[in-house]
Order: sequence, then structure tokens, then C-alpha cells
Amino acid sequence: MKIFQRLIQLKPECVFEGLGKTTEIVGYLNSNTDLTWYGWQALMGMPLGTVAVSTRVDNWASFVETQAEILADESYMGMVASTAGMMEGPAQDNIMTPIAGSANMPAEPMDFLFSNVAKAPYSNIPKAMDWSQRFCDMANGLAGTPTAGLMTSLGEGGATFALLMYYESIAQYEERQTPEVFAIEALNTLQTEADSLFDMSSNLQSIARRIA
Repeated sequence: MKIFQRLIQLKPECVFEGLGKTTEIVGYLNSNTDLTWYGWQALMGMPLGTVAVSTRVDNWASFVETQAEILADESYMGMVASTAGMMEGPAQDNIMTPIAGSANMPAEPMDFLFSNVAKAPYSNIPKAMDWSQRFCDMANGLAGTPTAGLMTSLGEGGATFALLMYYESIAQYEERQTPEVFAIEALNTLQTEADSLFDMSSNLQSIARRIA
């Protein structure tokens, strides 16, 4: 399985209109492709107006075929063209491979998604993959939070790793992310190890809500 994501930053004056357009496009894709698509709005940790569209695919090859069909759809291309003036810059596409996860992963994303992204040197990929699974087990064991680890070797500055944690509400996130959490020995041990595996200057933590 692969996770595809298109990240878009809207101009400040276009945020509200752009959110509506994102949900419209996701609805159209869900009605006119065989894939299930989701829309996201970044709440904290990313620039104002950051939105994303994502989907899960069996493999990249089949997704390329789906993309070709979408690009031949005049109605879809018209909707996309109408968003060009709302965007701060070019969209960023990513496709990542799940490499770790807890046993209680939901069938589809919950309403709120915490993301922790960091780069690692290629020589650290095997250890970083192992670390990702141990982190998922630790996080899930502490509070039952569904947690997944993803990776891609594409992009600048080494391999990109992502940890995704799913929450039903912001209240649930707050309950499980108190300052006291960072004093837990199991987390501290993993964090100390992470300092030697990942480039911490590349680390980005954010939280988004599902809008479609």
C-alpha cells in the first residue's frame, strides 16, 4: 500500500474559499474514481491556509493509471484550474510507504491527525524503520492511540519518515499530549535514540483536521 498526499498552501485572502473548493474537489474525486479521497486543513504547525488531499492506493503503478484518467477529465481539470489563483505557490506531491503501525489502525482516517516528519540519512534507514515500529508500539501501548509510520526515499536531504497519530477530537489529543507525557521514560528513551537517527533540524510537527 502507498499513501499519496498533495499539499497546498492557500493565499491568506483565499483560505475560506479554498477550503470549500478542497471539499468540492474531494467529493468529485470520490464520485468519479475508484479510490477513496480525503481532505485536510492544517490547524497548527504549518503555514496558515495549508490544505491537503490524500488517498490510499494499492501500488504506485495503478495510481499512475488513475492519475491519467483524472487528467483527461475536463470537469476535474476545470475545478483544479479555478484554484490556481488561490495558491501561494506550486503544490507538493508525496507518496509514502507504510513501514510500521499499531494493531488498531482505523479503516479510514479519524477526524484529527497529528504528524511528525523528519529526515534521516540513507545509511540510517534500517534503524529508523525499526525505531518507527517501536515508537508505534509505545504510543499505542500508553493510551491506545492508533499510530502509523511511513517512509519515502524521494525528495531532498535524505529519506523522509513520518509518524501519524489519529484522534477522534482535539479534546482527545489534549488529554494524551500533556507536558507530563514527555517525562515518561519509554518516550524519553526513544527520543534520545531518535536524536542520533534523524536530522532534528528537519523535524516538523503539525496537526490537521479532516474536512472531507
